Amino acid sequence: MADLTFNPYPQIGEQLTKGLDFIGSNLKPTSTVDDLADTIYKYIQPIYYPSPVSKQIEIEIKSVVYNMINAYNNKFIDSSFIPGEQPMFGVQQMNVIMMMIGEVTTDKTPVDALGSWLLDVQDSIGQAGLSISGQTPLLLASTCGINAYNYWIAQTNKPTSWEAFFQKNAAINYANIPFWVASCIEGALLGASATRNGLIAPTTDIVSVNIVSALIGALTIGGGKVIFKWVPRIQPIQLASKLSFNKEVISKIVGSSEGTGMRKPLSIFNWIDCGAHSPHWCNTGCGIKQTDRGNDADSDCEMNSKL
Repeated sequence: MADLTFNPYPQIGEQLTKGLDFIGSNLKPTSTVDDLADTIYKYIQPIYYPSPVSKQIEIEIKSVVYNMINAYNNKFIDSSFIPGEQPMFGVQQMNVIMMMIGEVTTDKTPVDALGSWLLDVQDSIGQAGLSISGQTPLLLASTCGINAYNYWIAQTNKPTSWEAFFQKNAAINYANIPFWVASCIEGALLGASATRNGLIAPTTDIVSVNIVSALIGALTIGGGKVIFKWVPRIQPIQLASKLSFNKEVISKIVGSSEGTGMRKPLSIFNWIDCGAHSPHWCNTGCGIKQTDRGNDADSDCEMNSKL
């Protein structure tokens, strides 16, 4: 029997939970974002940048915190769905990412089964046909997610450093775990892939830089979500999302070419991978390159059956 996918970054998961303890112990409900940036810097610096540390490194580490907050609140990962934008992740990566931060994680999996689900998703990374570099941000995110899940389960059962930030009703804290975990995963993804050149010097050592940035991102968004209760802003692409339309409205907008049954494409919809294996007219706006092929190719579109 083959082994499951090994995650090569277990120490990042351990450093994440210790970092969350450090944040919870050093901040209070009245703390600011600047306090969060200072605290994360004080935690990261002795681990990765032993003294003496230049002012440049301090500025760069703290800048990662602010960049991660901006990216999270403006749903930067969703740029992969916007036509014409340079995507942060490819289609196969986004398939895995949406399993980690999508509704199966946040809404459809019981909290006590979430750990098993995340382990299953992690195992799928090695089977997704991705290169090592393509797997790296996903594996960093998955180890952060799995460790964050175990951490928040323990904290909600017996609060220690985070008690001041929790709701008095313990059931609310327990119900929030999927959202806290997803935000931690998203922070790691943002940190690992925010820019091609990295956010901390030396940018020639891009792999190490992205690993550190992934940890900072996970701490920033994972901890900040609990403290500041961030909710990402509505983005313009959401206002034209296919999720905003019910079946009746879609049928009125799409229509058919009389006598041919050929559907017209909806460019106003998000671009997603609908699962089709060939170019086609698609009434979901799935983003597959469209050609004048008619209904035969359209039948490949898995999303059509969901309308």
